[in-house]
Amino acid sequence: METSPGIINPWGGAPIRVRERTLSTMEDARELARAGCPSGTVVVAGFQEKGRGRVPGRVWSSAPGESLLATVVVNLTDAAFPLPQLPLRAGVAAARAVEESAGIAVRIKWPNDLMWEGKKLAGVLCEASGGTGFIGIGVNLVQTAFPPELAGSACSLLQASGRAVAPLALLAVLLARLKDVLTDAAWREKLEARLYARGRQVNVDLLGSARQVSGILSGVDEQGRLVLLVGNGSLRRIEQGELRRD
Repeated sequence: METSPGIINPWGGAPIRVRERTLSTMEDARELARAGCPSGTVVVAGFQEKGRGRVPGRVWSSAPGESLLATVVVNLTDAAFPLPQLPLRAGVAAARAVEESAGIAVRIKWPNDLMWEGKKLAGVLCEASGGTGFIGIGVNLVQTAFPPELAGSACSLLQASGRAVAPLALLAVLLARLKDVLTDAAWREKLEARLYARGRQVNVDLLGSARQVSGILSGVDEQGRLVLLVGNGSLRRIEQGELRRD
């Protein structure tokens, strides 16, 4: 079932398609893009059966109605920034939307998670095809408990702030912040002000290999790479990896 959201999309009034359930908002958005939908088109669902994470094999698990699950279609043809910045800019937008909606301070764990007091609150997954970007965002909203395997590492907005924020209310703020950040020259400063574990010793598992890099998390460069101060005093830049605290 698809319904009208009752909110105005700041992306020129592009469609917001609200579905009770779907296999994947990311795949739905890709289908709409192939049909020629305008930039800013959104698919949002109360439940998705095959939500996935950035790392292959990981899924986004959520009971119906407990989370904001959405994908935004964005025309990147005229984007004045390198593509690796996209998930980080989206993370800044998601962080600002959460902070404004719930009154809490969150951290951005490179490259795609929002954290509150060391627990995962939200995730961002960005993909691209040609000149089109797909920004998928999942935010835990009203969960009061998580499965045992997630209980120590995940949290919801309700647990963090005491507020039961409605999915479409958060989406309205998120779309406005997302539109802003894609043209924001100060995105990196806003990211680093919220950067999880900045200035601390971390380990990074390099994706696609069994290697791990350790160092002090210094920041993020203009290409969206994580910057570590390693043991010999030099800076190591990492394009893809899984950040872990020591």
